[in-house]
Amino acid sequence: MSSMITKVAAPEECGEPDSGIVATYKARLQALGYSPSLMGKCIRTILHLITWLSANEGGIETLDIRVLHRFLDHDCVCPGPHGYRKNLGRAGWHLHRFLGFLQETGRVRMPAEIESGAHVVEAFLQTLIAQGYVPESIAAYRTRCRHFIVWLYLRDVALAEVDDEVFARFLAHDCACAHPHFFIRNGRFAGRHNSRSKIGLFIKYLIDTGIAPPRRAPVCEEPGQHLARFLIWLRRYRGIGERTIQSYHKAMRVLLPHLGDDPDRYSATLIRNAVRHRLETESRDLVRRETSALRSYLRFLLLEGLCRPGLVAVVPTVPHQRFSTLPRHLPRDDIECIIASCDRATPAGLRDHAILLFLARLALRAGDVANLRLSDIDWDNARIRVSGKSRRAAVLPLPQDVGDAVKDYILHARPVADAGNVFLRMMPPLHQPLASGGVSAVAKAAIKRSGVKAEGLPAGHVFRHSAATNLLRDGTPLEVISTLLRHQSTQTTAIYARVDVRMLREVAQPWPMAGEEP
Repeated sequence: MSSMITKVAAPEECGEPDSGIVATYKARLQALGYSPSLMGKCIRTILHLITWLSANEGGIETLDIRVLHRFLDHDCVCPGPHGYRKNLGRAGWHLHRFLGFLQETGRVRMPAEIESGAHVVEAFLQTLIAQGYVPESIAAYRTRCRHFIVWLYLRDVALAEVDDEVFARFLAHDCACAHPHFFIRNGRFAGRHNSRSKIGLFIKYLIDTGIAPPRRAPVCEEPGQHLARFLIWLRRYRGIGERTIQSYHKAMRVLLPHLGDDPDRYSATLIRNAVRHRLETESRDLVRRETSALRSYLRFLLLEGLCRPGLVAVVPTVPHQRFSTLPRHLPRDDIECIIASCDRATPAGLRDHAILLFLARLALRAGDVANLRLSDIDWDNARIRVSGKSRRAAVLPLPQDVGDAVKDYILHARPVADAGNVFLRMMPPLHQPLASGGVSAVAKAAIKRSGVKAEGLPAGHVFRHSAATNLLRDGTPLEVISTLLRHQSTQTTAIYARVDVRMLREVAQPWPMAGEEP
């Protein structure tokens, strides 16, 4: 082994500027307690690398992780001792340790691309710290982002070239990324399962700071020349919520290829064939929603004078058993138990207590609570303004306990932020409004915490169903309940009458026994 080191390390034979580098590295391994066998494998790998560098790349000073990857992939015909070729597949770990040694001793510098990328990562992490991320999360983001920087360097992609296609390639790559003293891969790379959200947020930072170009808007051909104006008509004149508009947009993009781009040629046969084709491949519930969008589209075309009258009436009605299921609910005592489960000694508990009271007392939807703004609360008159699914505002009374809970949350728990929404996130990123999914998550966590048996019940909506059902059992008229729920018709509210067993017993007729006159 000593003769091999002396022979390969001689400057006049291999061009190596530091003739003692292999011997110095061997001494390092001995100091670390390597066994003779393992040390022999490491030195053999290093000698193989130096031989290959001399023939292909140059001296040791050219070494970096790109060169290491080319070395690991080369078709070996290198002169040297027997065993070079068979040990190359397990050489990666030894090579990265050797590269780290070269960096520590100043013989090799970290690539400028990785150094600059590291500065960008640290600047990004400072923004997360300012948003309230805990040290554990910061450490996880640092690891993922450094991995991304190393992968970009190995693929020779600059930060300024990062886009959705590069992101997709990163999530799908077969990972062999590592860099000494910068990124050490622990375990198997799980791609989208543990990196999508973190790297996605990092890429957003790159775009926001101008390092990476803005995302290109998807180029998609609209199937109909009138579809864009239809969406504007829905938004401006129909007062339909944004989620419904997006649903209509998706439905018409599916239906218009079957109908064609010329509304003047629409006929009853063409419309029915389009709906029939959808029924052959999709569920009835989906096609029923698509026919609702189609009727609105035909009304728009009729108002614009683009199609013949009467086409709205020829859209087939997809069979649907209205009120085929009963609204599921909880008794009043269980609702109170869920509300009482909040720990109001903590900021999160104060917020959750106020949210649950809004759901339980005013039968609001999760989206109603999430969209509630500070300006919607009229403290002087104890009222709140709620905008429902169709953006129709309704004014509801603010009960005393709900008002007290909201006041305590705003004064003692709500983050100081320039945000108009009442309820904000308590987890990073802070100072952002709580979404409707977050409201449902609050309700779900409270139900679980209280121990109430509510398996299979919709966490956010069960409070609304329970409020209506319990009011009906107390003798509250349907018209009053309909006003609270903001239904356009009492027929929608009438579904709750089906769960009032006591009332149904009063109106039910006795079943005739055998031999009795009906």
